[in-house]
This record gives sequence, C-alpha cells and structure tokens, in this order.
Amino acid sequence: MGLSCELSPLVFAELYRKLASEGSCAELLEERLAEVGWELSWLDEAAQRYEATWQGSLKVAAGPGDLVAVGAEHAVLASWVLAALRGSGSSYDFGDELRVAVTTRALAEIPSAPMELPNQWKPVVVGWTLGMVVGAVDQNLPVAPARLPTDDNVRAAYEGLVEHVLHLNDVPAPWPEMAGTSTFWRGTGLAEGMQPEAADGQQAITQLVIEVRRIVPEHMGRQIGQHFTQFAERRNTLSHVADKPGKPRFVDVKEQARDWSQIRLTIMGITQFLCSQIALELTESAGRVVREGTWDDLKWELIAFDD
Repeated sequence: MGLSCELSPLVFAELYRKLASEGSCAELLEERLAEVGWELSWLDEAAQRYEATWQGSLKVAAGPGDLVAVGAEHAVLASWVLAALRGSGSSYDFGDELRVAVTTRALAEIPSAPMELPNQWKPVVVGWTLGMVVGAVDQNLPVAPARLPTDDNVRAAYEGLVEHVLHLNDVPAPWPEMAGTSTFWRGTGLAEGMQPEAADGQQAITQLVIEVRRIVPEHMGRQIGQHFTQFAERRNTLSHVADKPGKPRFVDVKEQARDWSQIRLTIMGITQFLCSQIALELTESAGRVVREGTWDDLKWELIAFDD
C-alpha cells in the first residue's frame, strides 16, 4: 500500500494558528523559518490562507464528501516547521490539543458531519512529525506520517505493518497466533532498519527507546521502555521455538499478540521510533525538502477552494 498524509485545510489552519500563539517556541520557529527566508509572521499568513480555503469549501459543500483534503506536500511543510521544536520536549500535548480543536470544529461546521470523522480530519503529531490516523482501529493509530524515511526498505516495511494492522482490524479476536505475533518480527526488523549500525535487534530497539524517551511524556516513555525490554528476544523465540535457559518460552510468547490491546504498544512504539527519525531527517533538510519558493507553490493550490 502507499501511505499518504492528506489532511483537511482545517487541520493546517488550526496547526499554524496554534504555532503562532506558542510564545515560548517563537525563537525556535523564527530560526527555522529564517532558514528559507521567511519571517515569523508567516505562521499567521499560513493560518489565514488555510482558514479562507476551509471557509470557501464549506460554502459549496452539501456534505463531508464535498470537502477535499490538500496534497501531502502541505503536511511535509508543516512537519518541517514542527521539527524545529524537536528539542523542546514532548509533542504529545500539542498534538492532543490540535486534534481536539479540529474535531470540535469539524463536527460543528461540516454539513451532516458523521460522528466518526474521515481520515482527513484525524491529525496526530508524533515526535514533532505531523501525521494522519488511517482506518478505524484506534483513535491515534496506525499513522500515515507526512513523509516516510528516506530508506526504501524502512518505508516499505512500515507500509506493510500498517497494511497488516488495518487487516487485523477486520479479523475477529482472538486472532490466529501467527497473525498477531508477526508484529514482533516486523517491529524488530524495522528497528534494525532504522538503526543499521546496531549489533542486533535488541541493541537497535534500546537505542530507539532511549531517543524517544526524551520526546514523549514520562508515563508513555516508561510504557514503551517496559514493552520493548525483551522484544527482540520474543522475536527470536518465535523463530527458534525450543526452550533456552533464561529466555522467553514459545508457549508464552505466542499468546502475547491475540488482540489489539496486546499489540497496541508495539504499534505505538514503532510509530514513535519512525516519526522521531523523520523529524531528525527534516531537521537537517533545509533547502532539500523545503525552499524559499515552497509556500508560493503550495498556496496557489489553495486558491481553487477560495471564493
């Protein structure tokens, strides 16, 4: 499957409005925007442009199906801006407040709005990377990030994991053993792909856990750390089956992924690992992903929805 983060103009209007009001982050955002020759006032300009687009589309919409999302390039730009805040702490509260603001407005303003909003009104911010929740598995997972990592193998492996999770949502629990435990395999493989210099899967996971614990709330970091403590060993147990002293037993591990509640932390952790890497890549990408003329290119796409 090809993951694409295509969100409503409403999301970007609320996101940039919120960033413009974050006084404590103004210096970081100002430095970021200056990399491509923009001033801090650009945040207000962008918020107004997306708001006008949203209001214009509402005027002609008879229902949710008439309201279209903008292209993924808009989410990439937003993530590039958000990545400037990578060293400021957790993005959890920012993302939660954004989601609440978008949900509240969407339900109030969309004609005949369904209680379960379509994906374009389901933004998440993970590790200061903007993403979109896909499917109806969970309120916050799985996620289509604005941009996948540059490594082809990691991209394909993550897309496969999301595809598998969406499929599992249609399978009655308890799931067949291999359907759930395959997430141990893919999760460890993704960790190894994201940390190719690590000696093994567990070392790769440990390095990723250390990194994300700096940018998630303490309780979430503790949950992720505990969940992934023996993650690679459980993957090895599923492969080798036979008992080994001091190692998890196959008969126990095979029962640890029978429903969503058991694999949710796996998917959440992998998403955190991946989005943290995306934010790092975007942090170092001025002039390659975003340039001075990027906004001029993107804002003309919004005109079609104005008036």
